[in-house]
Amino acid sequence: MASLHKDPRGKSPFWYCAFTHTDGTRAFKSTKRTNRKEAEEVCRGFERAVRQGRDGTLTEVQVRKILGEIYERTTGESIKFPTVADFLKGWLQSKATTKSSSTVRIYTDAVKAFVAHLGNRSALSIPSITARDVETFRDAEVKAGKANKTANLSLSVIRSAFNTARKQQVILSNPADTVDMLPENSATRSTFTRQQISDLLNVADPEWQGMVLIGACHGLRLGDAATLTWADVDLGRTSISFYPQKVRRGAKPTKLEVPMHTDVENYLLKLPVKSKRPDAPLFPTLSAKKTSGFYGLSNIFIGLMAKAGIQREAVTEKVKGEGRNFYNLGFHALRHTAISEMADAGVSKERRMKLSGHKSNVHERYTHHELETLRSEVERVKSFVKTGPTA
Repeated sequence: MASLHKDPRGKSPFWYCAFTHTDGTRAFKSTKRTNRKEAEEVCRGFERAVRQGRDGTLTEVQVRKILGEIYERTTGESIKFPTVADFLKGWLQSKATTKSSSTVRIYTDAVKAFVAHLGNRSALSIPSITARDVETFRDAEVKAGKANKTANLSLSVIRSAFNTARKQQVILSNPADTVDMLPENSATRSTFTRQQISDLLNVADPEWQGMVLIGACHGLRLGDAATLTWADVDLGRTSISFYPQKVRRGAKPTKLEVPMHTDVENYLLKLPVKSKRPDAPLFPTLSAKKTSGFYGLSNIFIGLMAKAGIQREAVTEKVKGEGRNFYNLGFHALRHTAISEMADAGVSKERRMKLSGHKSNVHERYTHHELETLRSEVERVKSFVKTGPTA
């Protein structure tokens, strides 16, 4: 039978609960309450938990219920224990307002896979999740046929979610922090040859010519290139400024400014301006289309490749299970081409990252000196339209 006592040494103002543990030893625990009635509620909760533990019927759900009852009876307020599934659902909702739609899809896929992997354990509280839960999830992703790189991406998402829980003091430590990343085994995407880019330009209409040049010279992603407007073009500074899609919906989106390659500058100077509106799109027809889908820009570009006689090959990443197929060439390969061309021309890795928007801490607007320094790097890349170095 549990009983209440005061500290015999008189060093604590709280009531203490004396009760017998499941192993038969006597326990003397502080209720952290100075009010006797509140202390009695806490003590009865201790005794009830021990009794169920002794009977072998104590579960985490019951522990949460007992603690919730104690908290509510002593404070008059209910205590909330978010389950893993509920917490992750709320975390995804918070990301939907700060991240791009493509990033949210990646987060959503990883969270759904993790919750499915946990099964019934997803109904437990966040502190119940262990490093073993996260590690087996990572391994299950690989076993399902996903590349190590993809499994690592899912692990990073879960790690980020639990890190938020730690910052909110829902958990004391992040169980995903101790789970190692796997060595990456992703297959390498191809780049276009200069002849292939020339072939694409020869069969493309004016809008797609601009898209190809911007992709090959500056490495813009498909969506970023298609949505450029005349307001993004500064012919006086011969630069292009835009919000990369991966940071467009961030809390503090930063505009990336890149100096124009001469091929792009010459193209824009010849392009007819069909509207006086500063926000008029550079590519009116293409900007109105989605990037994905059967009639999307990605598939249209694949058709353009076929028209140019460029074949793309299916590549299988060497992973456990069934593996994963993708094609070696597509519009994104122009981004790889742009970065590869700069590397071949001797542009440093740091400058390549800055020019291709791989860094989030890029300048919103460069000084004239900075812009000219970067321009000299861009101009190392030979023209795709004519032979010899750009002028």
